Amino acid sequence: MDADDRRLRAARLAAQRLTPATLCARPEDAALAVIGVQAQDLRAAGLALRSRVPGLTRAAVRAAPLRRTWTARGTVHLIAASDRPWLHALFAARNARVFGARFERFGIVEEIRAMCNDVVELCAERPRDRASLLRALLERGHPSLKQGPINTFVPWRSTQGLIVTDTAGILQAADPPPPVDHDEALAILGARYRAGYGPCDATDLAKWSSLPITQARRALEAAGPQDDIDAWPTDEPPPCSLLAAFDTLMLGHRTRQPFVAAEHDHHILKGGGMLKPVALNRGVATGTWSIQKGHPAPAWFGPPTPAAAFASEATDIRRFLAS
Repeated sequence: MDADDRRLRAARLAAQRLTPATLCARPEDAALAVIGVQAQDLRAAGLALRSRVPGLTRAAVRAAPLRRTWTARGTVHLIAASDRPWLHALFAARNARVFGARFERFGIVEEIRAMCNDVVELCAERPRDRASLLRALLERGHPSLKQGPINTFVPWRSTQGLIVTDTAGILQAADPPPPVDHDEALAILGARYRAGYGPCDATDLAKWSSLPITQARRALEAAGPQDDIDAWPTDEPPPCSLLAAFDTLMLGHRTRQPFVAAEHDHHILKGGGMLKPVALNRGVATGTWSIQKGHPAPAWFGPPTPAAAFASEATDIRRFLAS
């Protein structure tokens, strides 16, 4: 095994708060550390936080100051509420253009615009799930939306900063976040990404964020020089880590190496953008896992983790899901 790969794995696991010495005390601390966890699957988002917060419960996630909104890569993330202003400054306009272009392709731009004020009014009346919001819009005389526009409508409206969703996926009216200068937001991003994903370079940040490479370079330049390899953390990785689907460790860099060997990447990402839950054996992906009959079950493509370590992680996942 290459020594540089071992050092890189140890450093990135520590930055991602996935080693015993770097675990977080609260779910919002974990969300801050990794600039949000991907959250199209709310159970997976909770499990991603569980990997970083010992003894975490679902009730603690629900009570935490977290918000679900669309940020990096135009993808929904569960973020710390305090991160919303600068993330909005960086990603909202960019995401709005992408989502708006979809409505142009669907040919329903005017219909969507006509709904905007009613959406905010309805969510201000009371928090709503998506189905409730769509029913209320129909009652106000707006047309029914097909699946494609439905999946784009809430993300697009969130880019205006007037609605957010909570940790249960319930829509709420919101005040627009306070403005943050774009250069200031880039500097925050550079420092925070380096702290949570380093060692890294601009190609890693551009891949994770979807920002142009020129902006990624500016962000990291503002963060200052990266630590030399001799200063990287060297903690021994845990014998078994069961990561959630779409865990940030698997999405945070240009490639999934050195955690996933290139020849094994197809086990993790089968196609269709669905990233599987991963089992790490001392920091190296050697399997995937899934819930079967209420219990985490592995599918190994490399050396299995120690049985006792897997059982401990599986027990903790069951504890979290039952909490």
